[in-house]
Amino acid sequence: MNRFAAVCWFLMLGMAVLSAANNTVCAQSTGVSVQENKTAIILNNGLIKLTFSKPYARITSIIDEMGSRHLELLNTSIGMYFDANGGRLHKPRHLAGAPRRRSYFVPLRGRGCRVIRDGDQSAEVIFKAAPSFWFPFAIQAHFELRRGQSGFYAWVIYHHQAGTPGGSIAQTRFVIKAADGHSVFTHWAVDKYAVQSPLMGVLPEQRIVKKIQDVTYLLSNHQIWCKYDYCLFNYQFLCYGMAGHNTGLWMTWPSTGFCNGGPLRQELTVHQQHVGDRLAKNNILAMIDGAHFGEVSLRVPRADNWTKFFGPMFIYVNNGPSLMGLYRQARAVARRQRAQAPFHWLHSADYPLARGGVEGDVHMTNGHNPAGAWAIISGNGNADWALQGKSYNYWTRVKPGGRFTIGKIRPGVYKLSICGGNQFQDYVQHNIHIAADRMTNLGIIHWTPANRGKTLWEIGVANRSAREFFDGNNVRHYRNFVRYLKNFPDDVTYTIGRSTPARDWNFAQWGWYSKKPYWTIKFNMPKQQHGQATLTFGFCAALMSRGGLAVTLNGKRIAVLHLTRSGAAVYRSGGQDSKYQVRYVKFNANRLQAGLNRITLGFTRAFKAPATYAQQMRYHPTPIGAVIYDAIRLQVQH
Repeated sequence: MNRFAAVCWFLMLGMAVLSAANNTVCAQSTGVSVQENKTAIILNNGLIKLTFSKPYARITSIIDEMGSRHLELLNTSIGMYFDANGGRLHKPRHLAGAPRRRSYFVPLRGRGCRVIRDGDQSAEVIFKAAPSFWFPFAIQAHFELRRGQSGFYAWVIYHHQAGTPGGSIAQTRFVIKAADGHSVFTHWAVDKYAVQSPLMGVLPEQRIVKKIQDVTYLLSNHQIWCKYDYCLFNYQFLCYGMAGHNTGLWMTWPSTGFCNGGPLRQELTVHQQHVGDRLAKNNILAMIDGAHFGEVSLRVPRADNWTKFFGPMFIYVNNGPSLMGLYRQARAVARRQRAQAPFHWLHSADYPLARGGVEGDVHMTNGHNPAGAWAIISGNGNADWALQGKSYNYWTRVKPGGRFTIGKIRPGVYKLSICGGNQFQDYVQHNIHIAADRMTNLGIIHWTPANRGKTLWEIGVANRSAREFFDGNNVRHYRNFVRYLKNFPDDVTYTIGRSTPARDWNFAQWGWYSKKPYWTIKFNMPKQQHGQATLTFGFCAALMSRGGLAVTLNGKRIAVLHLTRSGAAVYRSGGQDSKYQVRYVKFNANRLQAGLNRITLGFTRAFKAPATYAQQMRYHPTPIGAVIYDAIRLQVQH
């Protein structure tokens, strides 16, 4: 190929990619048409056709119309719906005649379905629901189909009126029940997986041998399918879905500021449920509020007049011969959607188009570099940013020079938190006023971390993450508690100055052990120490089913740490929970001897793991228990 031909080839390729990413109007595209009868509303723009059920307040059909395919993408008996898990904050005194309590609510069923906008460029359908006895929130769910786009938007507005019973929301979500089995979709793709692999994961069609826990199954090929293996952090949410037979169906996130829990909340993406004895029911979720990994429920007291706008999500459909090509095109569309948000065409008093921003320069007075720390804007209350969701949350990484900029923030009063920087405690500044169309400059932020003396050594980096440890970036496995036994057959012995976190320190310490009921940290001291010594422990997660965590120094116990349960990371394929815990162990520094020292960490009721793999697999991680470390630091104050 000569140079001119090569240039032309690359130009044509670039134009094709750009056209796909821009999702431009193609030949099949038409204006948006609306058909309505007593039971259904049908929207069609020539690319996709949506059917809404009035009685059941859900989308019962998504048909791919591109190229006159007329391909149904949903399980039409269930379709796409919106639901919530929550209820009243306080049980009423008198329950006589009260309706039956349900854990999940499909609050829109059979109510308030109508077309509120009908035009050539777009059509919008709304479902409304009034507060109910057990779920005291008014809800509006909106769906909009626009001309020239092979996808549609979905958003929800919650409102709680002051004086009505207080309510809680543990999770609320959009659920897509895609076509079953391999009839349309053969593969899943989730951001962090598909970008690391030349192929996406195959949706299993294996027979189920037994159910292990909620939506976790042992299959006939000896693999375990667990829906928690496909979770992402809020900061990773961009695009995921399913593909097969030249078709993709994708959940994309134009924004995430409405999500609870800040950047480190984890939630579900795709999974499968059983039909009979096989996995066949394909699910794509948008967990717009959730509590699967220790995040707290959203709580609205009786006195609060509260409204929150969740979304919009963009559900995207595309065609093409390559599975990875479909996924990459969907990602390109998702990035473009994110760049365009907030959308000028979305008219709602609860969705302000005029946004503001905040910027500043973080200076750590101890000389540490804050690069990579999270700068987080969240609700102005005293609760930790990772454990709140009534307000909106925005975040970014601090740059190497300490600079951070966060844009597209709804006007309001917020709290700024700086998390990371190898510090166990965040920097917090309240009453940050964000005004529309204005960048709030906080100037130089002087962060003075607590000083507990000279650091003698540390294991890990204090940043609410165990990723720097062995397997810490490879936690999406149900069998983590068994993997430890294989990877550390002699348990953990870590020598300061010789060992490395990524090779020699497992991300989780379990309540069972291979040979020794403790982990060992060995370190040399050049001379006798004096003053007060402090061992600081940061824990990303804890489920202490096996007693406390005993800490010994040179053979003598100096503390037993008792941690509250942080969430579900220990048994749900996680490396951390939203709840973060710090513990300090203080002792006289003269207990550190010149020469070799040993610190051990072990569960007070640890037990030896069974010898065979078959016996090990009979256990469930919950009764075993574990702690997941963020970092450990030894300091001496003379």
